[in-house]
Amino acid sequence: MTFRLLFFSLLATAMGQSVVMTTLPPLGREVGLSEFNVAFLMSSSAMMYALGNAFWSRVGKRRGYRRLLITGLSGYTVGTLIFASVWLTGFQGWLVGSALFIALLFARTAQATIMSATPPSVVGMAIAISSEKERVKAISKVSSAHSLGQILGPTFAGLMVSFHLLAPLYGITLMTFIAVMLVWRFLPAEHGKPVGATTTRKVPSGARTIQPYVPLLIGMNASVFLAIAMMQQSLAFFLIDHHQLTTTEAAQAVGLAMMLSAICALIVQVALVQRTSMHPGNLIKIAFPLLSIGYLIIYLHQQTPHLYVAMLFLGSGLGISYPAIAALASSSCKPENQATVTGFITASPAMGYIIGPPIAATLYGIGHRMPFIAASVLLAIVTLIAITHLRAR
Repeated sequence: MTFRLLFFSLLATAMGQSVVMTTLPPLGREVGLSEFNVAFLMSSSAMMYALGNAFWSRVGKRRGYRRLLITGLSGYTVGTLIFASVWLTGFQGWLVGSALFIALLFARTAQATIMSATPPSVVGMAIAISSEKERVKAISKVSSAHSLGQILGPTFAGLMVSFHLLAPLYGITLMTFIAVMLVWRFLPAEHGKPVGATTTRKVPSGARTIQPYVPLLIGMNASVFLAIAMMQQSLAFFLIDHHQLTTTEAAQAVGLAMMLSAICALIVQVALVQRTSMHPGNLIKIAFPLLSIGYLIIYLHQQTPHLYVAMLFLGSGLGISYPAIAALASSSCKPENQATVTGFITASPAMGYIIGPPIAATLYGIGHRMPFIAASVLLAIVTLIAITHLRAR
């Protein structure tokens, strides 16, 4: 029951995030915001998300993960409702230009600050109720909700935008509200206790508190999501400018592409990651080349089917990389440091989203395909670093 509630909580959050990433560029283009305005919305909210993630991880360690999860989901519900309503004022012409942008910026960053409590509480609780041997499988179980959310979110957005571009945002508030109610009603309070409150483990006095390659893993995970952010920032604009799609058509096409990627990620997590005994370090070395190839195909593609082929590579790489990195990092430190490391791992995607969108907007101004080749080169470099610096036991 606990894993099901954690799964649904992260599923609701992931669906909301994928809906925002699918619709944000078309929404911005519809109300007259520039690529840099959209990029700033993404990066500033990501910065608050990263800071909030580290903060909430420490709070969860002291106060318990159940309370933290309820806080994160409640903030997501209210924040999404406010964010969508501010967009509505732009569509109605009540707020325009700088006033609209500032209102959107405030709403999105406030939402990101509170909703950042959800991922560390879910991952922290999954670690707390699983043994070290089963940790990679436990993390994969809950993180597979993220992949499923990326399947359902774009599908949901693609269906709802046919009614209105804002319909997906309003619709997702209902799902996160249901998640809050389910967690509040059914999640046992004792499962909300952090690891340090229920278990202790003897660690040799000579053991390192945190292994030296853990910061490297955090940087690798940030790089993965930096590349994702560059792609998500640019893809809808590329479809509008290069393939001459309307804003609604672009939102639907991006939704389909992200859905295919997430389906692959989910299949890989269920069929491979949760069943394999392969060391996480080896899984990481498989994931990064797949990601690099996927972005290269996007850069080279001329027709839409080629884009969807690229998404198969990206989904496979993403399905392997996050649970493998999280498992390797959390098992490479003492129990009392697991909450801190988990916080950094769950915050590292936001680190990528802080700098990814502005870089993508700058590169997009140079050439519409430049963000995609930059992402491919970045992941190729990360692949080489993984091969040379990560040892598999």
